[in-house]
Amino acid sequence: MSRQLAVCSGKGGVGKTFTSINLANALRDLGNEVLIIDADMGLANAQLMLGVTPARTIADYIFNDVALEEVIIRVDRNLMLLPGSSGDANLVNLPLSALSDISYEITRLFPNAYIVFDIAAGISEQNMHLLQLCDTRLVIFVDEPTSIADSYGVLKLLHRGGHLNQTFLVPNRVPGGASGKKMYDKMSHLCMSFLGEAPRFIGEIHEDETVKTSIRNRKPLSITFPNSTAWYNMQEIARNIVTHHTDGATARF
Repeated sequence: MSRQLAVCSGKGGVGKTFTSINLANALRDLGNEVLIIDADMGLANAQLMLGVTPARTIADYIFNDVALEEVIIRVDRNLMLLPGSSGDANLVNLPLSALSDISYEITRLFPNAYIVFDIAAGISEQNMHLLQLCDTRLVIFVDEPTSIADSYGVLKLLHRGGHLNQTFLVPNRVPGGASGKKMYDKMSHLCMSFLGEAPRFIGEIHEDETVKTSIRNRKPLSITFPNSTAWYNMQEIARNIVTHHTDGATARF
């Protein structure tokens, strides 16, 4: 069966799309078929980080009756992208039912794939609906007050909807010598104090200068810097995700 994995953040600029792209590559390298969905409705940029120029976007499927198979592009072996659109107000105001239809159609077309949703930052109604449609959620955050506060806002809404159990925190840009687990522990304590439950820890991504170069080159770390710390971190998170789905929801990291 397909696995729908949401990658989100409370605020922008914390490495969400970069994580989505590289995590998808790491999942592919583990032998999985992977589809990335650029679900940042209206401000899509996953294609930029992948170095591809799509002829069509998700807007063509929704508004122009173009088949999904004609919109999805093959980026690499077993790695595909459903491109988003940028600057389209109609996508920003898309009904929630349309998002549900997209999710259903994708799982029908890719019954055995990992489907990675790169979701826009923030707690819009669209974002929260997509998060609730997915089996597993990763919340990317950095050790800054605004990121922590906004991430907590996402977690609080997931808690209200009963979806915190299958939600994981991923500390990003962890300084050299520091522990991402300690960053997670602070967030976990905050959630336990006010929500009575906490998301899980599934891995961390360390500060790595190769990340900026990889983004400028519009290629994933697996191609540009396969021996980098950040790529090792992505591989570890991917392995933990697969283990979680293999062992069931009781697995804890």
